[in-house]
Amino acid sequence: MEFKSTSQGSADFIEAPGKDYVAHTELKPGTVGLTGAIMQNIALIAPAVAAFFFTQTLVDSAGAQAPLAYLFGFTIVLALGVCLVQLAKKFPSAGGYFTYVSRTLGPRLGFLTGWMFVLYCPIVAGPTLSVLGQVLEGELRGNYGWTWFHWWQVVAGGLPLVALAGYAGMSVSIRAIVIVGAAEFLIVLALGVSGLLSPGPGGFSLLPFSFGFNPGGIATFSGVALAVVLTVQGLTGWEAAVALAEETKNPRRNVPRAIMASIAIIGIMLVIVMWGQVIGWGTNDLRKLVSSQELPALVIAHRVWGPLWWLALLAMITSAWGVCLAGQNVATRMWYRMGRSGVLPAAFGNVHPVRRTPTLAVTAQLALSVVFGLVLPWWMGPMQFFVFSVGFVLVLAVILIYVAANIGVVKYYWISARDEFSWLLHFVFPLGTSAILIYSLYASFVPLPASPNNWSPVVASIWLLLGILILVWMKLSANESWLSKAADIIEEREVPQVDAAS
Repeated sequence: MEFKSTSQGSADFIEAPGKDYVAHTELKPGTVGLTGAIMQNIALIAPAVAAFFFTQTLVDSAGAQAPLAYLFGFTIVLALGVCLVQLAKKFPSAGGYFTYVSRTLGPRLGFLTGWMFVLYCPIVAGPTLSVLGQVLEGELRGNYGWTWFHWWQVVAGGLPLVALAGYAGMSVSIRAIVIVGAAEFLIVLALGVSGLLSPGPGGFSLLPFSFGFNPGGIATFSGVALAVVLTVQGLTGWEAAVALAEETKNPRRNVPRAIMASIAIIGIMLVIVMWGQVIGWGTNDLRKLVSSQELPALVIAHRVWGPLWWLALLAMITSAWGVCLAGQNVATRMWYRMGRSGVLPAAFGNVHPVRRTPTLAVTAQLALSVVFGLVLPWWMGPMQFFVFSVGFVLVLAVILIYVAANIGVVKYYWISARDEFSWLLHFVFPLGTSAILIYSLYASFVPLPASPNNWSPVVASIWLLLGILILVWMKLSANESWLSKAADIIEEREVPQVDAAS
């Protein structure tokens, strides 16, 4: 079907209310609606992972005030979301941050942003499945005596399924994300509410939201501050829908809405669930929570749900599946756009003629996931490698990416869109949240964490240096035709509402 073009990729184009628009793209336009975009973000945040895997770390830092720390972190991430919305509504593209930074700070910095992004979404699938496998191995052995089950079986079986969803197309991937994301959300929220309804020693209380409440003397001021930083990092993933702009109906409206909606939904939910775990474990017994050999969420599930405790484990399984699918969607679409611009081999920009999915990008994602899901966890240990890669290396990369985008907001609206400039939206929020993110680097790495996590700045620095060397090589070899295409954004076409994806 031929569509009349209503835009030539202009940053100033506005989607008229009451009309539907899709991208002019080699991908499959209009596949993702608002609900799918929201669930894409939620899946990458991974609520079960954020709510269950970091509880002991947060309580060890903030004590009973861990829910308060999550509330502050949620507020900060809302401000970060507002910053990204300023770019998402102007520069819709599958390139996401690569396009945003190329457009606002220049193509070379855009390339380095895309290069550092490899240490973010593309690496999460392997470590996530390996640590899920380790948790399953321990729980199945401890509860049912299964000695034949091993962590690597989850990785070996899960990665091909993730890749198959990627090859099948965005509609398959998004449907799977909606199903597993909804199940995960309901189970995680139910456990938090169950903890509030069935409190442990100390009973039900609103005091975890006050600074003066510190049973056991666990919390310190610096500990609470560090916990806030960790909650900001734990909410990472709220921007996953930006890379789906070329496949999203009304991308300039729906991608920004998905960003803010997902932050609000998951932020509020995680505050409730953290509160529920603190109350459900018992505020008078939090030191035992910190030292527990089993995830506190599973301990609480055993107590309050009895034989249905495995639902908490199911939430972790659906969470891992969702984060793998969402991470693959983001990584492959960014690589597709970088291939189309010429900064990556052109084959990355090719799509399947029927399914309209970037098959080489999906294959590259699978190969990377095998290394990060089987080889490196086998060498270092699944949990240790998960913390190293997703807890430290990823954090370094994502903070650099977020700060670069925030600087781009200030520059673009001060210079190129001065008539739209707002001191709050385009100066205070970007610089304020960037300062908090930079402080989080200091809080996370001064003093350096124990080995092997102390090597994470070295890994991130070497990767950044390699990116710089590639830029130098491209300049010396006169291979810079991609510079003129790196900042391209999509052209949108109006479509009859009956033909647009719901």
